Amino acid sequence: MYRKLQDVTLKSGERMELGVLLGPEQGKLAREVRDLLAHKGRIWQWQINQSLDKQFQDAQSRFYIALRDGKPLANVMTVEAFGLGIFGHVFTRPEERRKGLADKIIGSLMADFRARGGKALYLGTGFDSTAYHIYARHGFKSIEPQSGRMAWFAQSRKTLEAEVFAPAPVRRETLSFEHWPTLPALTMVRHPAHLRVATMEIFGPASTEGGALPLLMAMNKETDCSKWEGGRAQVAVSEKSGAPVAIACAMPEHVFWKQVDVLDVFCAPGFEGELQPLAERLQLSAGRAAICYADSLWPARQEVLRALGFRQAAVLPRFFLVRENPHDVELWIR
Repeated sequence: MYRKLQDVTLKSGERMELGVLLGPEQGKLAREVRDLLAHKGRIWQWQINQSLDKQFQDAQSRFYIALRDGKPLANVMTVEAFGLGIFGHVFTRPEERRKGLADKIIGSLMADFRARGGKALYLGTGFDSTAYHIYARHGFKSIEPQSGRMAWFAQSRKTLEAEVFAPAPVRRETLSFEHWPTLPALTMVRHPAHLRVATMEIFGPASTEGGALPLLMAMNKETDCSKWEGGRAQVAVSEKSGAPVAIACAMPEHVFWKQVDVLDVFCAPGFEGELQPLAERLQLSAGRAAICYADSLWPARQEVLRALGFRQAAVLPRFFLVRENPHDVELWIR
């Protein structure tokens, strides 16, 4: 379904229509949006197809577009659930750049997001880049100093995280695309751990925007990459906020993938009790070795690993240099 938002005047003096295309949608405009984003890589094409092809119970995809004569020339996407979302696919056709299109679309998007009661959006870009400063003008801020990992909060990060990760009953579910838009709230939460979800390359507060997609593709049998074959994940979802509060995932180690699994467990503060049950739901094979990485900043992970039968096998001293706080990374094995 397409909804017009407004007409705007660009730096060039041109008039352009701004609107939003809601997924799922199979019509002519959806096909043209696919064409506009056809340069995106394989995992992103899979995500775009999920957004335009499938109806989800909670996740909602929105493609904010600029139109001339009914044809999309620029796009910014959000995928949202429960007021949280991923902000991405910012693209303008090369011949239409330097006219302020992206700035106009983002302004319209943010006004619409606020009007709908949106709480937080997460994105990643290059620090101090042109894009970084455009996002900053619209209220996005670095999660950490000098970082391109950015977020926009309707109130404040502290208020948002207190609400999303408030004590509440949870339900345990297999990770799915439904969780994709809200998962960054978990992996970018204020937390002592630097090493968060190694299999998704989440070190420090970072978004799962790209890291979760290959795993989701593998779980949906839609990838031929052996690195991800057999990957699986479980999440604990807050019954109050609807967002994941803990995650456990296992993936074959990419060199010795027939013999070894890599386990990850991570949670928001206060939900440490969900880690062992989630890991057990992964059903790690007794006939395969399993390894897990842990850092010295978050002892709760070590406690869970011991309960699961892991033992510390090695220490990589001062492996991560986190500003003035260098610390060790530990290798655990079962």
